[in-house]
Amino acid sequence: MILRMTLIASLLAALVAASPSPSPSPTPSGPSDPCGSILSIVTRPTVTTSVCTARTGHVVIETGYTNTSTTGTGGGQTVEYPQTFLRVGTGDPHLEFSLTPPTSVSTSVGGALTGGTADTNAGVKYELGYTDKAVWGVNGQISFPTGSRAFTAGSSQYTGNFNWGYTLSPEFSLAGTLSFNALAGYDANGAVQHYFAFVPSVELEATLPANSQLFAEYAYFSQAGVGLGSRSFLDFGYQKDLSAHIQIDLEYGVQPTLLLGQRVHSIGGGIAFMN
Repeated sequence: MILRMTLIASLLAALVAASPSPSPSPTPSGPSDPCGSILSIVTRPTVTTSVCTARTGHVVIETGYTNTSTTGTGGGQTVEYPQTFLRVGTGDPHLEFSLTPPTSVSTSVGGALTGGTADTNAGVKYELGYTDKAVWGVNGQISFPTGSRAFTAGSSQYTGNFNWGYTLSPEFSLAGTLSFNALAGYDANGAVQHYFAFVPSVELEATLPANSQLFAEYAYFSQAGVGLGSRSFLDFGYQKDLSAHIQIDLEYGVQPTLLLGQRVHSIGGGIAFMN
């Protein structure tokens, strides 16, 4: 009897050992990073800075052309190109470094035709976090007075931004930037003057078929320049991904604020490449 019970116990122990252990319940995965497509990463042509950074191992090159028409007293045309913006991803997919080389500027505002180059900028951006609907981050930029006398600030300038995005629905989303700027410019006597400008902006985006979207943006500049008041700016445009590596954009902007008897309208277009 004792021997039989021992054999039964041994057999039960062997069956238990041979039975597969129940698989642990899978751990729910968190929301995926909304940054990745070229449409989410490219930041031109809006005042609002995109939250998303260039991904690890990727380089983003943004270029464009803008023709600005100034109406009113001493009005004229201003053309800027190629507006190159170079962005480089790092080993951290949420961190990028950027460089804005001098761009060519030509203007007839004020009567005489003047040409030259604008200042050089260098910056850094970091994507701080995201949820299934929101994403947020920061970026900073330094401008160096390397441009021609007619188009340089005459001194270094500093910008710090808080950037955000929020998905309202599969078709609509919002984005915005809170921008804090220590700027410079020449006064009427030719002396460099420093001033501060707070520039909040908000952008509504509408997703369209075929990897494209429309946008409408409002930006407010607490100070438009040395000795000037505030101004508003409205911007409307279209962006389309031609492939996973190429994006084009078209836009129209208007400054409804009257400054020094002048108003501003602009049209532009651009192209961006991502390797």
